[in-house]
Amino acid sequence: MKNKLLAVSSVGAVMALLASGACARTSGEAKGNSLKSAETSVTTNDNGSVQRTFVESTVTTNGSMVTEHRRETRTNLDMDGNILETSTSEYAQSYPVGDVSVRSLTERTRDGSGRCTAENADAFMGLKFGEVFASTNFVEDAGEPEFLRAEFKPAKPLEGFDDYFVYVTPKTRKVAKVYACAKDAIEPGSRWRRHYLIEALEKRYGTWARLCSYRRPCYTFDVGNGRHVTACLDGASSNYRTVIVAWDDAAVELAAEEREALREEARKSAAEKRNRRVSAAAEAF
Repeated sequence: MKNKLLAVSSVGAVMALLASGACARTSGEAKGNSLKSAETSVTTNDNGSVQRTFVESTVTTNGSMVTEHRRETRTNLDMDGNILETSTSEYAQSYPVGDVSVRSLTERTRDGSGRCTAENADAFMGLKFGEVFASTNFVEDAGEPEFLRAEFKPAKPLEGFDDYFVYVTPKTRKVAKVYACAKDAIEPGSRWRRHYLIEALEKRYGTWARLCSYRRPCYTFDVGNGRHVTACLDGASSNYRTVIVAWDDAAVELAAEEREALREEARKSAAEKRNRRVSAAAEAF
């Protein structure tokens, strides 16, 4: 069975990327049938900005094959209605009629606001976002200066992966990011879009992978609820060829606030220390 997936993603301009795969379920349309639908959702964020999402879907069949097209246009506006960012994603796939192993592009879990959600996105590799992580081995990471980093061993490790890292907020030690890293590429000979890790992540989060790099097999997943997942299957970094990372926006923002608070405390402490030294020296003179 061969299925095709076309992903197009852009911010201000459209980037065309072609990949192959399958992520839809059965369809029993009659020969020559065509079904079109459209939906619009509007979400107001806490800071007053607005996100508008317009989705167009088309499903056609020639009696033996089903072809699906889906186009999503997302526009972010500020409180005055000015456009801040526009992005578009397009998907297409085809599969035999009656194929129960394929997941339809129109199947997505949404909350009341129309945003995509994943019921089990509150944790990754056994660590729950926002919970305190206890460790005595936190270190600073020059690549992620807002956080503290620690190694951990998951209860269910991934086959072929070597190291696992958790990044926490610097004061309260709450889980913000979780990394799973492999020094070697996992099954490098396979077709990246249909790699078993990509299929597993699609199954876990109930959404499909979007190619997000021109040069490398790196994919992102529309998890929703302020959670994000990316998977780079080869060439991820100088130390690891395969890296999967998940993070939580709220915890990341909290880490930045705590780090700034720590910097301010350090500045005040340094100023007080200097004032004491100046006073002591003046008295000595």
